[in-house]
Amino acid sequence: MSIKKKTKILLLSVLTEKNAIITEEIGMCSIAAFLEQDGFDVALVNSTRSYLDFNKIYKDKPDLIGVSMYSTTETVVYETCKTIKENLPDVKISIGGYWPTLYGKKLLEKYSIYDYAICGEGELAFRDLANAIEYNTSLSTVGSLIYHDKGEIIENKRQDLIEDLDSLPFPRRDLLLNNKLKYAYISTSRGCMASCSFCWHQNFWGTKANNRWRGRSPQSVVAEVKEIVNKYGVNRFWFIDDSFEDSKAGNTNRMWDIAQLIIDEGLHITYETYFRSEVHKRFNPEKMKLIKESGLVGIVFGTESGNEEDLKLYNKPASVTDNLKAIEYFRENDIAVDIGFINFNPYSTFENLRKNIDFLEKTKFASVLYYIVERCGITEFSSLYYKLKKDGLLIEEQDLGCYSYHYVNEDIGKLSKFLYYKYHENENSKVYFYAKKIGSIIREEFKIINYLKRSFGQMNDTITRIIAENEERAWEYLERVNHSNAQCFRELLDMTEKGFDQVCAESITEKYLNLEYIKGISDLLEKNRLGLYMRLKNEGVPPELYLNIE
Repeated sequence: MSIKKKTKILLLSVLTEKNAIITEEIGMCSIAAFLEQDGFDVALVNSTRSYLDFNKIYKDKPDLIGVSMYSTTETVVYETCKTIKENLPDVKISIGGYWPTLYGKKLLEKYSIYDYAICGEGELAFRDLANAIEYNTSLSTVGSLIYHDKGEIIENKRQDLIEDLDSLPFPRRDLLLNNKLKYAYISTSRGCMASCSFCWHQNFWGTKANNRWRGRSPQSVVAEVKEIVNKYGVNRFWFIDDSFEDSKAGNTNRMWDIAQLIIDEGLHITYETYFRSEVHKRFNPEKMKLIKESGLVGIVFGTESGNEEDLKLYNKPASVTDNLKAIEYFRENDIAVDIGFINFNPYSTFENLRKNIDFLEKTKFASVLYYIVERCGITEFSSLYYKLKKDGLLIEEQDLGCYSYHYVNEDIGKLSKFLYYKYHENENSKVYFYAKKIGSIIREEFKIINYLKRSFGQMNDTITRIIAENEERAWEYLERVNHSNAQCFRELLDMTEKGFDQVCAESITEKYLNLEYIKGISDLLEKNRLGLYMRLKNEGVPPELYLNIE
């Protein structure tokens, strides 16, 4: 039993109102369990700024606050910490997560209210920081720490990664319980075996190349799943690994072993996860049957492109054929598929953009307007960042964030900017609102349908029929908007190839993506979804059993 320590700790996650999707901050929850094991009193809070109970924080008077930070929460985290510091001037504040890992020193220079930043994996570093505060010892030996010292900002050497993830206690589940969530996050591994050119993950995780991926044992993973099912009554899970199929050399059966253990333990769960598209080559009918019986209902593939040139630019191991086969194969087996997709990049050509829209239409993902307007984000430390810098395409900026860039073809750049603002950045636009709503409905609808099939489809024939009818209508509405969006983009490409004209672009988008049409499709999808919930409720399956509501 650890000795009870005096330093009171608050681990805090603050969301913007725009991105207020309450989930478990699993990294923060893991740090909380690790600190608690070492004798610290740790509170966990996850909230939007407007709902954050500042008075409780002032009353509890933590000595040390750890705050997770993303690129999208930099401002709201600062505003929140500034308010807390004004009322608790002696509290120490440390920021952590991927954003401080990439830009910790710059963030401490920019915002004087932060005392520390922790880079990368947080358990060991935060424990050592807390102990340094507890015993008033030097910060110089705290690995992965950035801090102020005599007017300077000091960056300590990165902490070695935790080799044995099974040695960590299971993450605390306060956020699951307090927010009454119906699904839990499980991290079965850390790191990624791939090296996508736009990605910064290797910088986050690693000090050693052979440490960039580490996995928990199947026994540890399933023991945590079992504990959550038995203790909290939750049976829906997100396995949040970068790619679930990754494993150490010589242990390629890891994901099958996890699936088999779930079945052997009699755990009736469903889960979603991430895969790379080439994973389809590792499946056969027996393995598909195994992973379905274990509860897999939804996956996200990092397809990223529908043409070979861009896949090579992104250093993706999968081919276009792999992407198509993977989507088709998993859909045929009643597993909902979502994708990551980057339509525009600095080197985009008209030929490749046409291949992209053909791919999106063929796979029905042109129905999600976000995939059509999405452009490649360039973050420092990624290999693509250095390529753009070498090619003279990078636009250096003073502020932190994803870097802007020039396009090789200026007209394509103008089209990209036009679409990205109109359907992604312009939050005051009603078209933007309903297009985003369509995307959200489509991207979640089939995951819910597959969950319902697995969990309630066998109850009686009426429920089976209700779910099947809803699925058929959802695909029908999806096909309408899928074809319309694709045709719109093709006309925009034809126009842009002759020289981009914003007036013409507005005319084309108004023809296909006018408010009346977009709202009409959104209303049909919403009506279909709500109709499913109501019909199932009448058959004894209320939404409370499968949605995050009480």
